[in-house]
Amino acid sequence: MTISGKDVLLVGQGFHSAQALTDRLRRWGFRCHFANNTRTACQLLGSVRIDVVLSNTHLPDGTGFGLMAALAGLPVTAFLCLPIEDSCLWLPAIDHGQDCWGSPALRPAQFASTLEEMAKCLAAAPKVDQPVLNAGVT
Repeated sequence: MTISGKDVLLVGQGFHSAQALTDRLRRWGFRCHFANNTRTACQLLGSVRIDVVLSNTHLPDGTGFGLMAALAGLPVTAFLCLPIEDSCLWLPAIDHGQDCWGSPALRPAQFASTLEEMAKCLAAAPKVDQPVLNAGVT
């Protein structure tokens, strides 16, 4: 999975109380934005450049699957949280604007590792507004 920035949108009522997830995202340098439903998420996507979307599958005004369809063509990376028993699976849906349905689902620990790796890659990537130094070139 790839991302180009660190603004994450968490869509669903449970994310406000998911303090462990938001604390971890912030520790890795992500800026968290919240929306309780599809309508609010779409409004936010129209006003803020979002790089990652994390959504519940069940939303008060629709489904996360419907939200993923609305993201088509946007340069975002998106995952759906599918509740199962007392845990969940994270379904990769979009990888930097490209449909990636059918990719293996991630357990919570795998998903956390994926987000951390994405954050590390962003931190290591050269910034567009900074010159890249060429070692050994004079």
